[in-house]
Amino acid sequence: MADDDDGFGMDIDPPVRKFGPILDRWKAFKRNLSRVKRKRDIGEGEFVTNEEVGVHDINEDYDTNELDFDVDSDEGVDTVGPKFCKIRPEDMNKDFKFKLGMEFGSLKDFKQALMEHSVLNGKEVKFVKNDQKRVRAICKKKCGFVMMASRVGGRETYRVKTLIGRHKCGRVFGNKNANKDWIAQVLIDRFMNVGIMTVAQIIDEVKKTYSVGITPWRAGKAKQIAMDCLVGDGQRQYGRLYDYVAELLRVKAGTFKIKINQPQPTLPPRFGCFYMCLDGCKQGFLAGCRPFIGVDGCHLKTAYGGQLLVAVGRDPNDQYYPLAFAVVENECKETWRWFLTLLLEDIGDIGNHRWVFISDQQKVSIILETLI
Repeated sequence: MADDDDGFGMDIDPPVRKFGPILDRWKAFKRNLSRVKRKRDIGEGEFVTNEEVGVHDINEDYDTNELDFDVDSDEGVDTVGPKFCKIRPEDMNKDFKFKLGMEFGSLKDFKQALMEHSVLNGKEVKFVKNDQKRVRAICKKKCGFVMMASRVGGRETYRVKTLIGRHKCGRVFGNKNANKDWIAQVLIDRFMNVGIMTVAQIIDEVKKTYSVGITPWRAGKAKQIAMDCLVGDGQRQYGRLYDYVAELLRVKAGTFKIKINQPQPTLPPRFGCFYMCLDGCKQGFLAGCRPFIGVDGCHLKTAYGGQLLVAVGRDPNDQYYPLAFAVVENECKETWRWFLTLLLEDIGDIGNHRWVFISDQQKVSIILETLI
């Protein structure tokens, strides 16, 4: 029996892994990176390029795994190598510079960063190669700019491996890279600081701020996306209302009532009314506020409409104190009676506490007279 026999009558030769070609490719890759010239005096929005490469055609059969490791462990491999920087979304601006070896968390992040940079600098790019492993972008005006990012080994990391030339074309006004998602990102900040804008105002704002012309359709879609991000989806919020109330009741946060309308058993339930009175607000009102209660209602300017009924008090500093509120379909005597009945059950009846109600509608006074 041979020395390497396993005892079962078979001679097994251990596999021999050839690390020489892999290390040679890795050393060649490090040498190529060391030849990259970083320029400090390049213009705004330009790129750090490899002057030694120049402009050339990229083979369609380019294999992105050429630079990958075929090593199961780090033993025997020199771990000292180039450190690749990762992009952060907050770093993106007009003066941002892409570099060879820059890493991204996904191809989506790479495409968004490149498109945003192109819009900010008035350039327009298109993706001629776009799959799950790599993305290659060129200038739409064919000025010689090429940029490519591909996957690194088995990791969920994508690295810029090709960066050739600079944009030599002029500024593009009707830039199609300014899609609805990018416009919506701009509008979210504007809506939070300025307020809601019309489609015409959005077009003028983007034109003045970024020198980009957009269509009314893109402005309208971007406004809808921005509003959904700020306000949320009303249909899903109404669907989660039961879970929200159940959680509040579990922690004993106050009084909560939901009224559901279902005219026929075959029809799905429909939202009717919702009442909320937090226990902290009720205890604070009973302990230190004046016996004055102001009630009023207003419209809810959402896709589903409705009315908001509120009850507020006056604290010792003569400031408004929130007490309770209700969301109803419409403002009428029936909804006011339902709201005031639940409110008096929480804070006590008028006879024992001598509450003073302030309202600008006569029907509230009529309802209170029936509740005394």
